[in-house]
Amino acid sequence: MKKLVPILLMVLIFAAAANAADTPIMDLGGRVIRIQSHWAGDTPLGPRGEYNWYTPDEFLQAHIEKVEQMFNCKIEFVLEGHREDALEALRLGVLAGDQPFDFFQHEITPALIADGLIKPLNDYIGLDFYDAYPPLFRRPDPKIGAAVGDVIYTFEASNTSNGAKYILWNKGMFERAGVESLYDIYERGDWTWDTFEDILHDLTRDLDGDGITDVWGIRSTNLRDEIIVMLVSNSARVTKTTPEGKIVFDLLNPHVVETIEFMQRLYADGVWARRGQAELDDAAMTIATGTDITSRNYINHMEIIGDQFGLMLPPQGPNGKNEFNMYNAANGSIPVYVEDPEVIIEVVSALWMLKEPYIEDMDAWEQAFWDRYIHGIPDEESYMLLTNPDVVPVFLPSPIERQVLFPSSNPEAFARIIVNGESATSVLAAEQPVFQAQLDEILKQ
Repeated sequence: MKKLVPILLMVLIFAAAANAADTPIMDLGGRVIRIQSHWAGDTPLGPRGEYNWYTPDEFLQAHIEKVEQMFNCKIEFVLEGHREDALEALRLGVLAGDQPFDFFQHEITPALIADGLIKPLNDYIGLDFYDAYPPLFRRPDPKIGAAVGDVIYTFEASNTSNGAKYILWNKGMFERAGVESLYDIYERGDWTWDTFEDILHDLTRDLDGDGITDVWGIRSTNLRDEIIVMLVSNSARVTKTTPEGKIVFDLLNPHVVETIEFMQRLYADGVWARRGQAELDDAAMTIATGTDITSRNYINHMEIIGDQFGLMLPPQGPNGKNEFNMYNAANGSIPVYVEDPEVIIEVVSALWMLKEPYIEDMDAWEQAFWDRYIHGIPDEESYMLLTNPDVVPVFLPSPIERQVLFPSSNPEAFARIIVNGESATSVLAAEQPVFQAQLDEILKQ
C-alpha cells in the first residue's frame, strides 16, 4: 500500500501558501469580506474540528492574515451557525436592503433557488475552473453537483470529503460461503447486476435449517442512498429537458423502472435485508460513504466479528456506462447582491486552500488528505478503488431532483415499491405529477 505522508505535511503546505502572499494577488483596497460558515471547524490546516474560523488560534490567525495580505482586504467570519439560519438571515437581509455576508456554505436546495437569493455563476466559472484543484476534487464539468439545468449556482468550497458511495464487503463471509472474491470478478469485467444478484443469493443462508435467514447478502442502511447508487450504476436519468428548456421528471423511462424493479426483486427474494431488521449486522455487504467507510464504527464491527472488509464499486446495470457518483454537492454560494463573484471565489479559494497557487505542492496535499481520512483500509485493492477509481464521475440525480424525489432516508413512494412490493409503474405514474408540481414551483417554470 502507498505510504501516506503524516499530517504534519499540512504545516509545509501552509508555509507554501504563505509564500504566495509575498506578492499581493489582488488589491481590494482594504475591503471587508464577510464569510458565513456552516462548518466552523472545517479549515485547511488540520482535521475537522482542530481549528475554528470564528475563534482562531495563533496558527490559523496567521493563515487568515496572510490571505488578507494577498488581497489587501479584511476578512470577517459572521453569523456562526447552521446554513438554514444563514439562509434566513440572507432572505431577511435582501428584503431589508442589507448585505449580511459575501459568501456562505450552502449547497443547492429548493429554498435557496426558489427565492432567487444566490448569484448564478456561469459568467465566472468556465470548463477549466477545476483544473487547478487537487485531482480528487476536479470536476470534468463544473455543473456536476452545482447546477440546475445549465445554470451553475455553487462551486466546491471545502475540499474536505468526496462523499462517494462504495460497497463495503466482508471478505471473511465471502470465503466461508465459498463465494469468489469481488476483486477477481471486477478484474475480469464481470461485475454486473446479474453477477451481483447471483452472489447475493449465494451469500444469503439459513445456517441451522430453522427456516430463518441467518446471513444476508446485503443490508440496507439508507434506502435513499441505495436507490441513487443503483440508478447511477444503470445510467438511469430521472429527468429530461424539453425543447423549450423545461426540466421534467421522466420516472417511467425504461432504465428508471428497470432499476427500481431490480431492487424490488432483491428485497422480495429476501437477499437484501430490510432496514431495521435485527439481522442487519449479519450481512456480507452494505453501501457506505467513501472516505467515511472506515470510520471507527465499521472498524470496531469488523474487529468484533474477526473479519476483514474490502471496498468495491457498485455493479453495472444493463444500461450502465461506468458512471459513478464521486462528489458531494458543491457548497460554495454567493449572494445575489455581490457584484464581483470572481473576487469572492478567489478569496475563498485562498482561505480554504482549494487550488493552485494556494496549494504549492499538490502531491503533498493529496497524501496529507488521505492521511486524514484513511484509517484501517486493509488491502491495496481497496486503497486503489477509493483513491483512483476508473469511472466516469457524475452527480446524479441533481441536488434539486434529490430534494424532491428523496426528502428522507426512507422515501415513501419508493419504499412502497421496493420494500412493500407495489407496482413500480403504477406508483411512479401516480406520483410523477406531484413531483413535477414541486419542481415547477421551485424552478418557477
